[in-house]
Amino acid sequence: MYSTNNMKISYLHFLFVFFGFLLFQGLFVSVYGLSENEKDQMYFDAESYFANGNFTQAMQLYDDILTIDPDYSGAIAGKGAVFYRMSDFSTAINYYDKAIAINSTNPYFLSDKGIALLAIGLDSQAEKYLNDALNILPTHVDALNGIANVYSHQKNYEQELVYRTSVLIVEPDNQEALVGMGNAYFGLKDYDKAISFYDKAMNVNPQNVNLLVGKGNVFLQIKDYDSALLQYDKALFIDPVNVNALQGKSQVYVNLGENETAAEIYQQIEIIKNVDPQIGKIRNDVSITETKKIPDWIKTVFKWFSDGSISEDEVIKGLEFLIKERIIVVESRIM
Repeated sequence: MYSTNNMKISYLHFLFVFFGFLLFQGLFVSVYGLSENEKDQMYFDAESYFANGNFTQAMQLYDDILTIDPDYSGAIAGKGAVFYRMSDFSTAINYYDKAIAINSTNPYFLSDKGIALLAIGLDSQAEKYLNDALNILPTHVDALNGIANVYSHQKNYEQELVYRTSVLIVEPDNQEALVGMGNAYFGLKDYDKAISFYDKAMNVNPQNVNLLVGKGNVFLQIKDYDSALLQYDKALFIDPVNVNALQGKSQVYVNLGENETAAEIYQQIEIIKNVDPQIGKIRNDVSITETKKIPDWIKTVFKWFSDGSISEDEVIKGLEFLIKERIIVVESRIM
């Protein structure tokens, strides 16, 4: 049997070990910060910010996570995604590389790097990473669309259709795939099918600028110039400096023999191309409060609404977008 002294020693030893453990845990927390669950919650919050377009908040949370755990690969890739959305593709690729170095079998990291490589024209390298992603996750729609984009650049529209169709099997309302199907059929000169897929895409999101430009291109090709202009102008209502829509519109006026109007639009294109990307969108003659008059393109929009060419919902959504992007500046004054 233990003596009283031995019991006291054992008890003190227990307390020493116990408090030592607590101290160690405290040091662990101070060094490594949060538990895995708490870091995962921060990552989830960052992804939510990113999905909603709040890139500054997302980046701050990614940085906070990496301060706690420098090897948290999701946060590293998240930073890459923010830089990608900022069109800083080289920096994005660097972050994707860091994430892949930590987790080389994550199909999302591989796909994201492939898409970034595609954005800077490195199609063959992009294809490798996209295929690596599909070997791990064959139903990854971003990778499938990425490969389809590679074939689109190569004008191999039959192969593009194979991958777009695969996307639509997984995700029937995928906007990129529906518009891509329309573009591919346009490339194959099957204009009826092209319009059919553009219309399906429009049912999902009538505010998709690429869709409107694509549909305008079909009407341009079949010489339905009024319908082409309508689609291009709808696209320009959403994005007033969209070069593809302006090019299409200019070509319409060339075909109509209205070369002076075509030249004016071409000058707009040249101005836009010469603007430093960091400056942002040109806002010339688009601010109601600054010009003190209603621009012609606004009048055109409400003409479409009055004759039934566009719905009230399309007008409202378009105006909301323009106000959000500060293309239209609305001032409030207290009298």
